[in-house]
Amino acid sequence: MRLFTLFFVLIFANSCTSQHGLTPEQQAHLEQLKRNFVFVEGGTFVMGKRGIPQASSVHEVTLDSYSISKYETTFKDFDLYTTTNGLDSIAPRWRKNEGMGPDFGAAFMTWFAARDYCIWLGKQLQLPIDLPTEAQWEYAARSRGLDVQHATNSGLIEGGDKDNYGDGEVGSYPPNPLGIYDMSGGRPEWVRDYAKAYNEKPRVNPVQDTVYMSKNKIVRGWHTLSNSVYGRGIRAPEFDKDIVGFRCVCNQKNQLDE
Repeated sequence: MRLFTLFFVLIFANSCTSQHGLTPEQQAHLEQLKRNFVFVEGGTFVMGKRGIPQASSVHEVTLDSYSISKYETTFKDFDLYTTTNGLDSIAPRWRKNEGMGPDFGAAFMTWFAARDYCIWLGKQLQLPIDLPTEAQWEYAARSRGLDVQHATNSGLIEGGDKDNYGDGEVGSYPPNPLGIYDMSGGRPEWVRDYAKAYNEKPRVNPVQDTVYMSKNKIVRGWHTLSNSVYGRGIRAPEFDKDIVGFRCVCNQKNQLDE
């Protein structure tokens, strides 16, 4: 009886220290990802900018508070997801190339894989985590709607076309005033929305979750020498042959440590 009781205690203790079957090192990695979320206080801002293709229909947007990852998801982060779920790693033929190390922004994944990662992370942390909506992405990049050209500490790109360009590990350049890195010049990033032209009507927590005229998804954060926080691109959600990455948001209205 005493031997059985000891066995039960050991099994119970092991289950408590290994959430979802993860090793202590993997669990520590998850906790670090949680600490990397930056709180973004909600508010109202004018989304878009006149004169920017696909973004010239400026409109008022009101967002609830949320948190967004200060870094793009790295290859190391994504490997944690694929390893623990028995999935193939992404970009195997490219991983030995320069710019594809474990601490570089993950790339060459479909929109579906990017969103699956965010939802999986949310299940591990028991938080409502997803891809950012296009409005959440722009609001955070512009440090809560500031009239800036780039998501940098100064709002500018200084020193030429390579400055603030994501050819280094995540976090290689100074963050924007909210403390978020690489939204101008890191990997272009998948967001949640299907492609649709802006309209000028005010919106509250907008998200284009249904197909309008195209099944393409929006990609934000392309490196440009002007107005990188406004530019919009599109990709088919199943496309995985481009250096498009992503970051996640947590749709909890209060800060994660509260």
